[in-house]
Amino acid sequence: MKLNEAFEEIRSEYDDAMVITRDYDRPLDEVIDATRDEREVWVEWGEVIHEGVRVPATHVFFLDEDGYMLRDGSGFAVVSAVDYALLGR
Repeated sequence: MKLNEAFEEIRSEYDDAMVITRDYDRPLDEVIDATRDEREVWVEWGEVIHEGVRVPATHVFFLDEDGYMLRDGSGFAVVSAVDYALLGR
């Protein structure tokens, strides 16, 4: 799936959400507005764990030209704003 399609799907799941990456935490709408990207991604549902607190999350992983997940840390997780507050981040 394309990143923009993934954003549409994620937005339908969350009323208000935060994107968590290794470099920053930002509101989903801010990331969508700043990103016009057609890269291929893999989306899966899981959880984020921070200091013993677990919350549900949507994980987005970027794919290389052969369809394999990149292992360079360029993916991100999306959690609801309420769950983000529970993480204490």
